[in-house]
Amino acid sequence: MRRLVVSDFHLDPSDPARYRAAMEALSHCVCDQLILAGDIFEAWIGDDGATDVDSEFLAFCGGHSDDTLFIHGNRDFLISEQFLSGFEIRLVDRYAADEFIVIHGDELCTLDHAYQTFKQEVRQPTWINNFLEKPLSERQAIADGLRQASRESQANRPEAIGDAVDSEIDLWMKDYGATLMVHGHTHRPAIQQTESGLRAVTSDWDRSGLGVFIDTTDSAQTVSLVRLSDKGPTITEQWSRQTGTPEWKRNS
Repeated sequence: MRRLVVSDFHLDPSDPARYRAAMEALSHCVCDQLILAGDIFEAWIGDDGATDVDSEFLAFCGGHSDDTLFIHGNRDFLISEQFLSGFEIRLVDRYAADEFIVIHGDELCTLDHAYQTFKQEVRQPTWINNFLEKPLSERQAIADGLRQASRESQANRPEAIGDAVDSEIDLWMKDYGATLMVHGHTHRPAIQQTESGLRAVTSDWDRSGLGVFIDTTDSAQTVSLVRLSDKGPTITEQWSRQTGTPEWKRNS
């Protein structure tokens, strides 16, 4: 079983070349399951705001593997289950199987109190319904304003505030009995050892990016941090463990 986890494409219709680059990179990656782990789109202001390039990309992803999953990010949490199902994509809150878990990653950044408060507000059904009832042009203006505020906030805060907190990583892994966690959001790609096993972090994208392959057999599991581009996938780091054991060994 080969799974591919990617996130943080930040696709925007104003830059259609980014969509083409992402599809070209993914086309070189054979996988049984494709997990889109959030912030695939720079901003999602409602399904009625989807453009042709958005639909083309989702159709590609839905047909790329036997099972394509979508996990909401902080920028595309308004994309609906019904809309995704039209492209043969399943919406999930998180994904856990074979002693690993995949989440977007913003859940781990608990030192960013302002963001966590904002997230709680905008994920409320009342806020969502009120927002989606506004005209499309007004929603777009609100989204543009929020993105600008986010850029200004990130520029003026200590770097550590936007990173995952170790205690949260271990709590999530223990809760799910996982020896591996994969997430995006932080834009700090790496594979790191944790108290409970390994944490693999995907990258944000421009014309290429870093994703994570998880290969599972009856006897072993391998996790690879992989650069994805139009040249094909290139492994930058790889770890493996024997099935039934928690210890990971670095291969490269």
